[in-house]
Amino acid sequence: GSPQAHVDDTGPAPERNGGLVFMASTAVDTTAEEAETASDPQEEAPGLPRKVFRFFGNVGHRIVDNMSFVGEVLVEFLELDKHPYHREMEDLRKAQRKKKKVLQQQEEQKQAREAAEIASLEEAQSVDAAETDIR
Repeated sequence: GSPQAHVDDTGPAPERNGGLVFMASTAVDTTAEEAETASDPQEEAPGLPRKVFRFFGNVGHRIVDNMSFVGEVLVEFLELDKHPYHREMEDLRKAQRKKKKVLQQQEEQKQAREAAEIASLEEAQSVDAAETDIR
């Protein structure tokens, strides 16, 4: 005969190792011929139909993958993933920022004019005071 694998009739026996329990695996009764036929089907010699199927499967996968990428790029380019009023909302925010900037510039100009007026008044007062001191 054919070589037989050892069969453990007692079932898996737990082994203790430092508090951890390991289960011993049980051997399965198989012959050498069964072991050869039970091998992975991918390891069998691929025939022409399998090669053709694998080729078209790979090509199909690549086509679908590239189409998906192109679709993502188009969605981003055409802004289809944004709210319908996204552009109007951005324009409104831009107008508000511009208006706020203009108001801030006007306020700064107003403060600069007031500071210049105060400085000129103080200068005039100091000149008047200096003239009265000289007399």
